[in-house]
Amino acid sequence: MRYEKWKDIAMLSGPQGLRAIKGFKDEALSGTWDGYRSSRLNEQWRVIYAIETDVLIVKVVRVTPMTTGNADMSNFAPAKKRIEVTPGQSLRIIRELQGLSQTQLSALCGIPQTTISSIENGRVNLGVERAKVLGTALHCHPAILVFPGWGLASAA
Repeated sequence: MRYEKWKDIAMLSGPQGLRAIKGFKDEALSGTWDGYRSSRLNEQWRVIYAIETDVLIVKVVRVTPMTTGNADMSNFAPAKKRIEVTPGQSLRIIRELQGLSQTQLSALCGIPQTTISSIENGRVNLGVERAKVLGTALHCHPAILVFPGWGLASAA
């Protein structure tokens, strides 16, 4: 699910959106990977990506001492959607990536913790106005929260 959220943020906010979310530890790479960036999904997996003429090229690579710097660059493929995420699940994923509890997020945005819990558990609709407030507190575009499953193919 973190990979799906990473793709949503990358698509809507670009690399600057990824850098704003400290849980990804987005960073520039060097050496053989010069010109590429890396975002950590967890301790074992990361996304290595590059932007070439407005196209985001993505490859997930397992990070171990043996593969760091030795991965084959020819296997890059565009990311594909794999799972559906609700607005509440999207909120929880982004909040957890920030390392925030519901109480801490409540203090940042002024929305009661009980309401945040209800949104995350699907008992209360997120709504555009709450998404704007939460997006500001979480340093992400509100559309990532409101439309987690939206993609270019579904817009047509």
